Amino acid sequence: MRESYKRMFKRAKGIGLRFIAALIALLVLSCSQPAPTVAPVFTTLFEAGEEFSFRGLHAVHDSVVVVGGTQGSICISLDAGVHWSFMQIPDATESQFRSVWAHDQSRFLAVSAGAPSYIYFTEDRGEHWLRVYSDTAQSTFLDGIAFANDTLGWVFGDPVDGRFKLLQTIDGGRHWAEISGPPSIDGEAAFAASGSSILYSDSTLSIVTGGTVSRIHMSTNFGEDWTAKWLELPQGLPSQGAFAHDWYNDGYIIVGGDYLFDTAALGNAIHYDPESAYPTFDEKLSALPYCSDVVGVGQNVYFTGTAGMYYADSLLHELDTNAMHSLAYSGKYVFASGPEGRIGRIFQGTKAELEQLKRAINAR
Repeated sequence: MRESYKRMFKRAKGIGLRFIAALIALLVLSCSQPAPTVAPVFTTLFEAGEEFSFRGLHAVHDSVVVVGGTQGSICISLDAGVHWSFMQIPDATESQFRSVWAHDQSRFLAVSAGAPSYIYFTEDRGEHWLRVYSDTAQSTFLDGIAFANDTLGWVFGDPVDGRFKLLQTIDGGRHWAEISGPPSIDGEAAFAASGSSILYSDSTLSIVTGGTVSRIHMSTNFGEDWTAKWLELPQGLPSQGAFAHDWYNDGYIIVGGDYLFDTAALGNAIHYDPESAYPTFDEKLSALPYCSDVVGVGQNVYFTGTAGMYYADSLLHELDTNAMHSLAYSGKYVFASGPEGRIGRIFQGTKAELEQLKRAINAR
């Protein structure tokens, strides 16, 4: 009898050990599996109200975001959009800040579109704003801002006397001087729809245009000399042309269309490699409506316009039906700004991370 008990005990012990081993293997396997992820989804972060429209947008250092809009409005976030500081620059409530720039957590610039044209600068996170440039001429319309580094930057505007207006700073935006911009064709202009018609990337300063013609102007010596290339985008009317561009996969992705027909797929996106002779059209983007901005991040390219938001990987996908004007990549996140004072983030990650973000926003 004693031997029988011993055999039963050994057998039970063996089963128990096998059960424990199986349990450990299951736990190891579950830990090694990637957490479930969600496809890109738009998450609203902040809403200032329907009386505001946000077109200016810039993001840096993963989490610093600045937004500019109508009625002299500025929004700043230092934690990737969870918390926001909303302000209106004194004596600028008639200004539309369609172009903005963030150097770091303290230094920001805001550029107004339309006459009179102003540039404002702050180095204390918006506690005090200094007007560093002023132009009251009715012919001046500033369209965008770009920097090559912390000190060298440019603001450009619509043509005056046959050349695009071009301002340059060599001290981070505290002072501006006018330099000779690229020559224009009669009726050629730029759009301040998102501030992304000017770009500095890959050692090249570039400007995309529309109107009677659509072209990309490029300078490889900091704006001293320019070359131009025609773009196969809708053109010929004041509402048509290239509205924005971004550097992606060793070339430009350029978007636009006709903002008066914002749902029409008119061949509104092209790729342009400066080393090649001609821009190329990507067939998967043939259904893309009018776009006011574009950013390329990883394997995805994101688009936005008044008809909604889209992204493309191997296919084109509708991301959101809300109209948004501008996009910006912080180095970690893609942000968007648009009508009715709306600011959001295009989220891509795990379901747990998305729920964590929503809880943080709701807990403000």
